[in-house]
Amino acid sequence: MQKYLKTGRVVFALLFFIAVLISFSDVKGNLPAGFQNMALYLQFVPSALKFFTPGTVLTIGFIVVILMTFFGGRIYCSTICPLGVMQDIVIFFRRKFGPKQRLRFKKSLNFLRYSILVVTIISIAFSSVLLLNFLDPYAVFGRMATHLYQPVLLFANNLLYHIPFLGLHAMEYSPFSLVGFIFAAGMLFLVTYMAGTRGRLYCNSVCPVGTFLGWLSKYSFFKIKIAQSTCTQCGKCQAVCKANCIDIKNMEVDETRCISCYDCIPVCEVSSIGYNKHKLKPVEVNVPEKDPIKIKKGLQRRFILTAAAGFAASKAFALPAKMAEKVTGEKQKKDPYYDRGPVAPPGVGNIQHLLDRCVACHLCVSSCPTKVLQPSFLEYGLSGINVPQMDYDAYFCNFDCHKCGEVCPTGAIIELPQEEKHLTQLGKVFLQLEYCIVESEGTACGSCSEHCPTQAVKMIPYVNERYPDKKDLTAPEINPDICIGCGACEYACPATDPHKAIFVIANQEHILAEKPKQEKLEYEDTDEFPF
Repeated sequence: MQKYLKTGRVVFALLFFIAVLISFSDVKGNLPAGFQNMALYLQFVPSALKFFTPGTVLTIGFIVVILMTFFGGRIYCSTICPLGVMQDIVIFFRRKFGPKQRLRFKKSLNFLRYSILVVTIISIAFSSVLLLNFLDPYAVFGRMATHLYQPVLLFANNLLYHIPFLGLHAMEYSPFSLVGFIFAAGMLFLVTYMAGTRGRLYCNSVCPVGTFLGWLSKYSFFKIKIAQSTCTQCGKCQAVCKANCIDIKNMEVDETRCISCYDCIPVCEVSSIGYNKHKLKPVEVNVPEKDPIKIKKGLQRRFILTAAAGFAASKAFALPAKMAEKVTGEKQKKDPYYDRGPVAPPGVGNIQHLLDRCVACHLCVSSCPTKVLQPSFLEYGLSGINVPQMDYDAYFCNFDCHKCGEVCPTGAIIELPQEEKHLTQLGKVFLQLEYCIVESEGTACGSCSEHCPTQAVKMIPYVNERYPDKKDLTAPEINPDICIGCGACEYACPATDPHKAIFVIANQEHILAEKPKQEKLEYEDTDEFPF
C-alpha cells in the first residue's frame, strides 16, 4: 500500500501546481476571485499573515499545514508549495535527460538555515517582511509566474490566435518591469541550478518555511524510517532522495530535511524503508564524545551572532524612503513631481500596513486588468523593494474595479465595498499649469478632465497671454478634495516636458474623499411633456 504514496503525492502536487499557475494566468482579471483564494488557501506565509490582519476574513490555512506537518512531516513542501513542485520537475528532467548523477547524503547546513530562520523572525518582529519577500517560496514562485511565465503565455496566445478554430483573441502585452524581471530571473536561475545539482538544497538550506516545518517534523506522528534488521544497505533509497536526508551508512533519516516525497519507498526491493509511526531501534555507532561545555559556549556564541545579525538586518530593511530619495539630488526635490511618493493600491489603509503584510508575490500585479499595479524598487525605501505601487505611466486605476483586494492572499490589500472604493483617496491631484500644453503651446486639450471619474478636474475659460490670437481656450481647474487619486488624469496628460503637467501626490494614509456635488438641471415647470 505504501508504494502508492508517491503516486498519490505526485497527483495532488500537480493539481496544486496547476491551480496556482492558473491563478497567475488571469491576464484580464476575469478569473473568479474565489478560485484564486481556494488555490492559495494553504500557502503557509500568506495564510499566516492574513490570519493576523484585522479586517480580513479569518484564514486557518497555515494551521492546517502545521497540523499536517505534525501528522506526516513536510507534506507542504512536497505537495502544496509551488516552488517545491517546480524543483521536483527540474529534478525529474535532470535525471531523465541529463548525465547520470547520484545524490549522496551530506551533513545538513544547520547553522545556515537556522540563522536565516532566526534573522527572518527577528526582522518580522521589527516590522520588516523584506526577507520573506525574497525567500518565501510562494512569493518567489509568484514573481516567476508574473514576470516570466505570463509573458510567455501571452506570446503563445498571440502566436496561435491566427488559427481560426482555436477561438483565441489577441491580447496586449503587460508593461515590462525591469525590477520584477531581474528578481524573478535571478531566483529562477538560483533555484533551478541548486535543484539540478543538489536536489532540494534551497528548501533545506535557505527557505525559512522549509526550516520551520522541518523543525516541527521532528515531532511528527508518521516518519520515514529504515528497518535496520532487514536493510541491505544497497543505497537505492539514498540515490533517489532529492532532499539528501538518507544516511544509508548509519541507516538513518534526517526528518528535519525529509520532505515526505516518498520517492524512496518504491525503490526498496526488500521493503526496509517505509512511512510508519513506530520507533525502531537505532544502529549502534561509535561516536567520539564531545565536550558539553564547548558545545554550550559554541551555541551561545552562534545565538548572539545570529541575533545581532537579525537586529542589524531589521534596522537596515526598515530604513525610510528618504535614503532612496537622496540619490535623486536636491534639484529634483524642489519639484513636487519628484517628491510625491509612491501611490499604494486601494484597500491598504496606509503604506506601513502594506509594507508590514505584503510578501511581493505579485498576484495583484498579475491579476490587475489595467496593469496599473507594477513592482516598486526604492520608492517605498529599502524595506519595500518589489512591493506593488500604482504606475500611472502604465495606466490608471479602474473606477469600478478592486481585483487586487479580491485576490490578495496576505491581507495587505483588503477588499473594499464598491461605494467605499469609489471614495477612497489614494492621493490628491496636483496641477502645474506652466507645463500644460494649453499654456506652453496654446493648444486646446482637456484630456485630464475627460478621463476624471469624480469631476475633480474641470475645464474653465482661459486666456493665454503668450498666444492672444487663440480664442476659446480652456485650462484645467482642480478640486483635490473630491479627487480619489486614480491617476486617470496623469495617464491621459500629453505633456512630457519636463514631465506631466497634472499628477497625483500620494497619501501616506488613505482617507475618504468628499462626494462630488450633483449639479441640478434647471428647466421650466410646465404641464406639457418635456420633449
